[in-house]
Amino acid sequence: MKPLLRAALTRVEQIEQSVAEAIEQGICAPGTRLPSIRQQAALVGVSPFTVVDAYDRLVARGLIESRRGSGFFVRQRASRAVESPPSLIDLPVDEHWLLHNVYSPSEQGLPAGCGWLPPDWYDREAQQRALRAIARDSAPSVEYGDPLGLRDLRVWLAQALAEQGIALNEQEIVLTQGASSALTIASACLASPGETVFVDDPGYCNILSNLAFHGIRVIGVPWTPEGPNTAVMAELLRQHRPKAFITNPWLQNPTGASYTTQTAHQVLSLAEQHRFYIVEDNVSASLVNTTQTTLAAMDGLTRVIYIGSFSKSLSPALRVGFLAARGPLLEQMTRFKMMTGMTSPTLNERLALAMLQDPRQRRQLERLRNRLSQAQFRCADQFGAIGWKLFTRPPGGLFQLARPALPYDSLALARQAKAAGFLLAPGNLFRPGGETSPWLRFNVAFCQESSLWDFLRTFNL
Repeated sequence: MKPLLRAALTRVEQIEQSVAEAIEQGICAPGTRLPSIRQQAALVGVSPFTVVDAYDRLVARGLIESRRGSGFFVRQRASRAVESPPSLIDLPVDEHWLLHNVYSPSEQGLPAGCGWLPPDWYDREAQQRALRAIARDSAPSVEYGDPLGLRDLRVWLAQALAEQGIALNEQEIVLTQGASSALTIASACLASPGETVFVDDPGYCNILSNLAFHGIRVIGVPWTPEGPNTAVMAELLRQHRPKAFITNPWLQNPTGASYTTQTAHQVLSLAEQHRFYIVEDNVSASLVNTTQTTLAAMDGLTRVIYIGSFSKSLSPALRVGFLAARGPLLEQMTRFKMMTGMTSPTLNERLALAMLQDPRQRRQLERLRNRLSQAQFRCADQFGAIGWKLFTRPPGGLFQLARPALPYDSLALARQAKAAGFLLAPGNLFRPGGETSPWLRFNVAFCQESSLWDFLRTFNL
């Protein structure tokens, strides 16, 4: 069998592609012995090393196999019935719904309740440029990275955080596999099973599940359009002694609300008075249009652990996040990171840094913020037009929390929406105890189709 060499591909790619096509078209049946490395090299006029590379690629793809002493053979493909995925209407909307359904790629419904941006809202060309730049690197990393993460990215982060008033150096930053990993590390180092942690109510569903799974007692602090209700929080502190308060102060998930300056000062004062840590989850920092004074900047990282991510600004596929802290707590969190997952992926961190250093990144972020602000405005107007209530009108970010004018069980509504082809996020998924809620989380970037609003309108008729 003599492969047809084609232009515009490397010799290795030409051999790989020709053999692969012969297999996929049935020209080479399963069990067929391929020419030996030397025979193939002679047939196409290349070195044996070129054929070795091509055959190795085909083995990695599962198309051929090497049999010791016999050569290379077309691999037998196991025949099995392909199971169809469960239909949208068959999947229950329960406490695991967001993790097991919304985060799975699906063409079965509009993900109006999801937590990420549409793919075409990201700068794909920037990612391609960064990938090409890394590919041209003459010394790619093939070893475990620094326990703290890629130093150059931590230096960049230290400079960026300084612009937000958070003064620190790169040795006080730990890179993680996304913000969720950072939250897991922080919560595990602050509280043990049986101890208490305060959270936003409603709040980020992943951390609620995580804390419960690890046996940590979770107490919710009710939210208002200005942040947590500090009067209720003060009363809860008279009843409980939390080790930490995990909170998402800016463009909060799921309400879209942000702390006022007064609320921020009150929360920090309560933390100092009752001696608990604050975990500031600021994953939407890059989406905030106005200047914000973070809790970490106000506190100086004394009682605040600061967490961020590049999922919203660059790409959720990067899975690059970070946490910032000081002293023994930072050392403990670094040790926990190494024990549970070793170092974070250096290649992902290099890709994130290359994208961040692209001079076009600032303009891309401005366009993204403006696009989200416009989507926020349109969705708020649409909710008003169909008679729904908003928790607040966020100036930007991904989320709005809304409900019909008359209280309605959001879980029941989400089940009806699922049958109609809309993936909504019912409010009970964001409450510490899964309590019934009339509210639903909406992602404004996915709420631009008229069919969604026609469906939602029926709940106020």
